[in-house]
This record gives sequence, C-alpha cells and structure tokens, in this order.
Amino acid sequence: GALVGITFCFAGANIGNGPGWWVVVFSAGLSTLAFLGLWAVVEWLTGVSESVTVDRAGAAGLRLGGFLAAAGMILGRAVAGDWVSAQATVQDFAAVAWPVLPLAALATLVERLRLSDADARDAGSLAGAFVATVYLTVACLYVFVWQGKP
Repeated sequence: GALVGITFCFAGANIGNGPGWWVVVFSAGLSTLAFLGLWAVVEWLTGVSESVTVDRAGAAGLRLGGFLAAAGMILGRAVAGDWVSAQATVQDFAAVAWPVLPLAALATLVERLRLSDADARDAGSLAGAFVATVYLTVACLYVFVWQGKP
C-alpha cells in the first residue's frame, strides 16, 4: 500500500505541462511529504504498524495498505495538472487534497475502535479487506468521478 501510494504521488506530479523537470520534483515532493506526514500522524495516533509488524495481523495490514494507496491516489491527483507557479500549485493542492484529511480521520477511528486483530485472524482479514476496499472506492470516486481529468 505504501509503495502504491508513493507511486501515485509521483505519477500525479508527472501529469501536466511545465517548464522543466524541477516542477515535477516540486510537485512530487509536496505530495510525498504530505503522504509521509499523514502516515506519521495516523501511526502516532493508532500504532497500526506495530499490529502489522509485531502482531502479524493481516487485517491491520490490509486496512493500512488500503488507506495508504487511497491517500496516495488523492494526493497524486492534487498535484496533477499544468504548472503555473509554486504558489498556485500549493493552493491547488490544498483545494484538491482536502478529502485525504477525513479519510485519515476515518482510518484513525477504525484503527482505534478495531477489535483485537490477534483474536480473529480469518474473519478479521475479511473485514480488513472490506475496509481497504471502502478506502479505495472513496478515493476512486473522488479522483475519477468528482475531480475528473487533471
């Protein structure tokens, strides 16, 4: 999920016309820093990575992967488009990337309220896949239906 999310951040930065390679670096840096910052906040509030790495909870891994891919999709869309200026890029980013904040709040809420993933391995994985699908569906609807082409 993290690899896919970072890929979306970088891919979005490559969409559109601009005066040089540095606009791609600026846009990719903006979306990637937002991605990593958002991930850090969710991790700080929930400790979900410990559930994935220490407890080996597949459901937590599916939920986190779905959230990270969905967040990357939204953030990549937020930096896509033709270059005008750095200030315009940051303003457009803020105007388009806002849905990632409620998505992060939802992910935080889900992780804080989850039942112990260690107690329900099989059923938990199915529920984790469902939650990941919800995250990805919300991101796809926002990016492809609401926002349309960059």
